[in-house]
Amino acid sequence: MSKKIITRLTLLLLTISSANVSIAADNYFCWNYEVSETGVKGSRGYGYQSSGAPTHSGESGTFDTVIYNVDGFPKCLGGNSNSRFKSLLNRLNADNFNIVLMQEMFTAKKHSFLRDESRLTKSAYPYRSRHFRGNMISYGDGLLRLSDFPFDMDNRDDDDYTLSTFEAEYYDDCSSEDCWTEKGFTVAIHEITDQFKVHVYNTHMDAGSESDDVDAKRNQFMQLADFINAYSNGAAVIVGGDFNAKWDDNRAEDEYLQIWNTFMAMTGLRMACQDLISGADDSLPQCAYQYRADTDQILYRDSDQAYQLELTGYEILDYDELSDHEPNRAVFRWFKK
Repeated sequence: MSKKIITRLTLLLLTISSANVSIAADNYFCWNYEVSETGVKGSRGYGYQSSGAPTHSGESGTFDTVIYNVDGFPKCLGGNSNSRFKSLLNRLNADNFNIVLMQEMFTAKKHSFLRDESRLTKSAYPYRSRHFRGNMISYGDGLLRLSDFPFDMDNRDDDDYTLSTFEAEYYDDCSSEDCWTEKGFTVAIHEITDQFKVHVYNTHMDAGSESDDVDAKRNQFMQLADFINAYSNGAAVIVGGDFNAKWDDNRAEDEYLQIWNTFMAMTGLRMACQDLISGADDSLPQCAYQYRADTDQILYRDSDQAYQLELTGYEILDYDELSDHEPNRAVFRWFKK
């Protein structure tokens, strides 16, 4: 992961610094990369409580949550091609999940495909977040969500630690090439019904497993834990994303295992893969290998309110390598206690 990002950044820097040089290899040097399009971009979903926007009711039900690093760099920087990304969106539209948390949604061109109703319909994903697109020297946060359930984005709060509505926070620490993206997390309170709400977090943490990377990541986990404890106290919580913190098959596996255990102890969260363990020992090392070796994970916890949240299924989907990651899907059941 680290070497891939270094390559992408090197190519982007060549693009910016050599913009007036004539050369035939346009695609290789990313001449068409949208380095100047900045700011927060929308995705043409319904507005919160707007006319025609769907709402839900009831005292029990199920929903699924999918996390998906969509490899949204330009193809010339190692990302998937526009045609494969369109196929990715078509697949998401057909599968019609309830909540999708994306990472690496970086380029404006690929983001424009989300705004194409023929590829991603509002009937499949009525509510969609906006995300920070970046600027001349960064890729932005790349974090975007699609949802059946409304969440308030009318007064989006960025990096101010309030969670009065949709919130975007950027990690205070980063290491080397990861400092070129706004690595962080977003959170919104999704209204499963007018009586039952879930705080859903989407994150992308630093890559790499050198000592500086591990130190930065440890601080990122602590920053995320502090926010959860301050603003999601007592709430049902789902946290998903690309953590880049494999606790097996990794040079820093011991450090990552300690970081995960500390994070879960601080927040009361449980790793979804722990629910697949059949024996009495449900510690992280007992998770099946395919989940231990995956950088993408989903965690959750129940609330202390009137409704209960339970995990009923967890799987890694096969999307034919449309991205360099495959989607992870968790299925939850909720009911009034």
